Amino acid sequence: MYDTRIFYQDTDAGGVVYYADYFKFFEKSWYEWLASIGIVLDEWEKRNIFVMVKEANADLLSAVRLGQTIHVRTTVQDVGRASFLLVHTIHCEERLTTRGRTQMVCVDGQGKLKGLPAEFRQALLNQLSKE
Repeated sequence: MYDTRIFYQDTDAGGVVYYADYFKFFEKSWYEWLASIGIVLDEWEKRNIFVMVKEANADLLSAVRLGQTIHVRTTVQDVGRASFLLVHTIHCEERLTTRGRTQMVCVDGQGKLKGLPAEFRQALLNQLSKE
């Protein structure tokens, strides 16, 4: 969904991407991916519909280093009544370096679980059928 160069701020003292930064890359990717399919979170929040991360994991397959450029891609794997599962891949120089998953849930302004609105859910389901 997007490309980025690895900056000093993304790395540990050895010049390797710090593990927690992968979750930042995933978040930037899923935010852009949702917008690309017509789910603009800022607009939904005005309607008291919020999404939040329930669970996230990353499988670091190969090191990514300072100065390299990565390509982060997000797709949807599953859509439930009030949640959806996103999967992420990171490639560096055409080599798969990282896989991840983010379980998202829909909540209201007080953090109470809420069903995905029909339009929101349908946009996700439309992408599921394309994958």
